[in-house]
Amino acid sequence: MPTLSTPINQVASSQAPAWEFRRRSSSFARQEAGASKTGLPSWSLGTSLYTSTIKLIAVITLFLLSAGCARTYQARYVETSHFLDDYSLLKDGEDGDALLSFWKDGTNWAGYKKIILDPVVISKLPDSDLNDMTHADNHKFKELFEYKMREALKKNFKLVTHSGPDTLRVQFAITDAESSILLLDLYTAFYPSARALSLLKMLATGTESYVGKASVEGKITDSQTGELLMASADCRAGGKTIMGAFDSWDDVEQAYQYWASQLNYQLCTKQGHSSCQEPE
Repeated sequence: MPTLSTPINQVASSQAPAWEFRRRSSSFARQEAGASKTGLPSWSLGTSLYTSTIKLIAVITLFLLSAGCARTYQARYVETSHFLDDYSLLKDGEDGDALLSFWKDGTNWAGYKKIILDPVVISKLPDSDLNDMTHADNHKFKELFEYKMREALKKNFKLVTHSGPDTLRVQFAITDAESSILLLDLYTAFYPSARALSLLKMLATGTESYVGKASVEGKITDSQTGELLMASADCRAGGKTIMGAFDSWDDVEQAYQYWASQLNYQLCTKQGHSSCQEPE
């Protein structure tokens, strides 16, 4: 490299002459032509970048769409256990209700101001993953669901421990819980072709691929007479969202949150209130 003390004539001689640049340009043109003859066109790199960009846009689009999807959704079918006394009372639920439900006609729901929330129990289905879990893990599910129920119901009712004329008794059982398979769940959420296959599975079976799933049954009775006022059985599965995507049990927890909010909303509306908050 020339310095301030380098003679001007040496600086000039150290620079490449104009014909050298022309020669290099000609050489580059010949290489381009040669590439075309060998079947490697000069625009192959641009095509590759274009394809990669399209794939990236597709993944980003799926990512943004997943952010607005529900954390869980109602499955198409629920298998019942032996928690309820009479399953013949259950009918197909309406929109916003459990898959199978019963609500006693003529109930004066507005007359109830308090709730006794019994401890959640486990009533395992024969093929449930709960059968392969430890007692401690089963207990964690019971505690979590019960906590979600208490937090939701105390918004509109006073939680008590003794029966009374204005008191409902709420009882729920966990019948199934299944974790998601994290890596495959993410893959089928954001890779376009895998996402399409997952949607096809949902159309065929009612649930997407590799998501978590949970099932519960519940009933509400008059705390004094024991009369059955409500009974239900429901199943929810995880949606393809980025939220909670790195927790294999997030779908189950979100299902518990939904059921707790749903029950509080249903009782609120049946009491005639206008400011009831729908479950998300």
